[in-house]
Amino acid sequence: MKKLGTITVSVFRDKENHTKFRVETDTEDILPVSYVIEDTLKFY
Repeated sequence: MKKLGTITVSVFRDKENHTKFRVETDTEDILPVSYVIEDTLKFY
């Protein structure tokens, strides 16, 4: 198995107690996967 990259999800809470997410990738090869994660996290 070959590693394609790493996705990092950072979780924040703002002053109004809303949860915010930041999804970062270290390579463009895994951008489609990061988009799925971002779209899913928008529901929270």
